[in-house]
Amino acid sequence: MTKLHPIRLFFIRHGQTENFDHPPLNGWRDAPLTEIGRRQLDQIVEAFTSVPFEAVYSSDLSRAVYGGRKLAEARGLKLWSDPKWREINFGQWEGLTYTQIMDLDRNYFHKIFSPNGGGVNLSFPGGGESTVSFARRIEESLTDLKCRHPNGGRVALVAHGGVCKMLWGLILKIPPEVAWFVIRQDFAAVNVADIYPNDRYVAHLVNGYVGPEGYYRVGLGFNRLLGEDVFK
Repeated sequence: MTKLHPIRLFFIRHGQTENFDHPPLNGWRDAPLTEIGRRQLDQIVEAFTSVPFEAVYSSDLSRAVYGGRKLAEARGLKLWSDPKWREINFGQWEGLTYTQIMDLDRNYFHKIFSPNGGGVNLSFPGGGESTVSFARRIEESLTDLKCRHPNGGRVALVAHGGVCKMLWGLILKIPPEVAWFVIRQDFAAVNVADIYPNDRYVAHLVNGYVGPEGYYRVGLGFNRLLGEDVFK
């Protein structure tokens, strides 16, 4: 009997961006990384030096491309950057802080982000996406990624906080409007999950930290993260 190898997906949020202390809704806005944000991604690249990625993907926005390109170049791979992995489109709210948005339309803000699903089909003003359309885009992107790797393997994706939350929603069967609230994604968060051909998923790491206290040092924990017991 042939053993089914999963895709071990390492999906990573980009590093710290400008105005991090009063963060705006960046969405499709190409907000640059800070020096700290670049260092955060450099640390991830160093930490994963020994991970034999089959492919590296990213959003086409520069804050995600930076880490994706570094991961790909370290292995002589092409970076597959694509707008389908972008953050949700916040429409005319992009670039505004939460305080500014609350001043504009507090009721609509609360409705669109309601965890009870009441605003799941509402689009962000000015041509933005709805939570449902965003989640559908990420689901279609994940389906395409799975088709590209029918024999499994280790795959990296550098994207955005909302993208990572929607991926966890799909993996853990959490409604997208709930995933916004229950899945935390800090800057440079590392997430790891196995995706099997029969749509079985195994979660390994959520919002992980790559550093001396995390999976940076080689050992039993790092070997588990690499999936040595899965890919024998």
